[in-house]
Amino acid sequence: MALGPLVEVKDLVVRFPIGRGQAIRPVDQVSFSIEAGEVLSLVGESGSGKSTIAKALVRMVEPSEGQIIVNQRDVTHVRGRRITQYRREVQMVFQDPFGSLNPVHTVERHLAYPLRRHKVSGQEGVSRRIDKLLEQVGLTPVSETRHKFPHELSGGQRQRVAIARALAVNPTFVVADEPISMLDVSIRAGVLKLIGELRDNLNLAFLYITHDLSSARYIGNRIMVLYAGCVMELAPSAELVRRPMHPYTRLLLAATPGNRDRGPLPETSISAPNLVEGRQGCQFANRCPFVTDVCTQTKPPLMELDKGHFVACHHPQATA
Repeated sequence: MALGPLVEVKDLVVRFPIGRGQAIRPVDQVSFSIEAGEVLSLVGESGSGKSTIAKALVRMVEPSEGQIIVNQRDVTHVRGRRITQYRREVQMVFQDPFGSLNPVHTVERHLAYPLRRHKVSGQEGVSRRIDKLLEQVGLTPVSETRHKFPHELSGGQRQRVAIARALAVNPTFVVADEPISMLDVSIRAGVLKLIGELRDNLNLAFLYITHDLSSARYIGNRIMVLYAGCVMELAPSAELVRRPMHPYTRLLLAATPGNRDRGPLPETSISAPNLVEGRQGCQFANRCPFVTDVCTQTKPPLMELDKGHFVACHHPQATA
């Protein structure tokens, strides 16, 4: 019997001081969960806090408040040896496959390091495990690929190596931070298909971060829309695209190529959001075409308006 979601984030806050007793909150009371075998797509424009959430989850950034629970264990402030143990369960695939691999190391060395560091090869042996990983991510023939350097691989192949490296320690949860944004359009679908296969075959949980709603819908079981560190909307992928309830989600959809309703929506401002701690009201208020006084004064709670469809908006009916 399932004990609960594999990943659970409760009221996560990340705070950075900016001097004179002030701080900014690029992540402000964010909550969500991810089941085993599920991809949650996290969507938002640049600067919305997506990568900060990712780094907090893998403990590259220290959370200021809230809880991160993985496999029923609170890992919010783990340190020392527990960090090493935790990173066997949670791995990250970075955005830039050209920068995340050491140019003087072969593919074989990139994969051998985590296997030896975490001692997970077992009786199978490091060499056989590397072959298996390369086959798993579609880099064949493995006898040739394992001896290549990053500059001898295409962008898509490098990203597959990065995915194989993440899989080396048998994680249960993978954070993929815009893994296709620096790849050619022609090979993006192949990487997304691989992520879907790994989810299904290994029962992995994924947080897939992107600014592209098209890929978010393609790969994600659910989509969470983030703006200025706050969750605006969360729903099953098809439901969110079919019936967006938040004005910001509508703006993202209107800017998505191929969307039948693509086109401009009125915005009251194009200024950057205020991230200073102690801010009031809805973060999207200065850009929202439906803004009222309550929007500028009170932050809307994230409420479930339909089954599985959560929205943080004082006037969701205005977008219907």
